[in-house]
Amino acid sequence: MNHALSKIKAADFVVELDGTDLVVSPFSKLTPYQVLFLRSHKAEIVQALKHGQAANDSQGHSPDDDRHYCHECQNLINGRCMASPIRYSPVDTHPRRCVDFVMGM
Repeated sequence: MNHALSKIKAADFVVELDGTDLVVSPFSKLTPYQVLFLRSHKAEIVQALKHGQAANDSQGHSPDDDRHYCHECQNLINGRCMASPIRYSPVDTHPRRCVDFVMGM
């Protein structure tokens, strides 16, 4: 994993891609310094995320993988995550780990 991506993830942020845009959550917790850091390292973070997605896509989704898509969760209502204190709209392009995941019906 790239240094810039590791650093922002180590600060407990989730970083995802929406096309070529970075989606960081919880966005409201970012400091002005972190926003500047993300902007100045955007290209390398995007590249690292694309590389990671390609690696995940080639490996497939194994049965013992504990990641899920947000659309599979009962906490997703009208496109918003009700388990999150900020009720954000997640980008559902790849599976993720979530402690609040509840299997939908």
